[in-house]
Amino acid sequence: MRCTVGVTLCVLFLSCSVKRDMVVPVLLDYQLDYPEEARRQGMEGTVHVRALVNRSGRVEEAAIAGSSGNYVLDSAALRTARTFKFSPAMRDEKTIQAWVLVPVEFKFRDIDRAEWFFQVEKLHRKIDRDHDASAVAQLYELYRQMIFAPSDATDLESNRFIKEVVVERARVVWDGYWSVYPARVVLFIDIVNRYPDSFTALVARSDLARFLEQEGIKMRHSLGVARADTLVSRIQEAIRY
Repeated sequence: MRCTVGVTLCVLFLSCSVKRDMVVPVLLDYQLDYPEEARRQGMEGTVHVRALVNRSGRVEEAAIAGSSGNYVLDSAALRTARTFKFSPAMRDEKTIQAWVLVPVEFKFRDIDRAEWFFQVEKLHRKIDRDHDASAVAQLYELYRQMIFAPSDATDLESNRFIKEVVVERARVVWDGYWSVYPARVVLFIDIVNRYPDSFTALVARSDLARFLEQEGIKMRHSLGVARADTLVSRIQEAIRY
């Protein structure tokens, strides 16, 4: 199964007057902007971004040098580029501005379900032991990898792993559906029920509301209106408190 999205960044220096004593910019950090719409639809592609790096290592200008052919990914690459942090280019031991070309690759990688399960259980233990709010956020990011994996109504392989990691109140929501429909929504419910007072639970509630707008349509198509509506009612009841 294809799942978690990654971004491959390879910085190419753009200049026709490069000297041998010049130190080119090196990408140090960035915040990937990957729209949920793109995740849900499994959009992949490479966007070449041309960026002007100032003397502080920040991007002052960014433009598409080579499109992926997908407006959503192109826009996400530009937003990502504006978060780039570089070590600045240097010439004669002085920082200078420099143009760079950055190929940003949006690609889903295969997920190892057993490793995913191991990492989830590891975080559960850490949170129970240390009451670590940052670990709750890390856990939710692992959950999101599974939630937003491209799939269809026949992809049930992940259900047994999901069933094992969630609390009972989340698990019972899917009773009668484990063998007939993907249980990704249960991971939202688990976060809300495990850590109801956390900021991450608030984020999960908001994400779930948006996710159900599209997932509800898929449920009705696959399960029929009556069964889908029953399931949506269960979901809403499970996060109500």
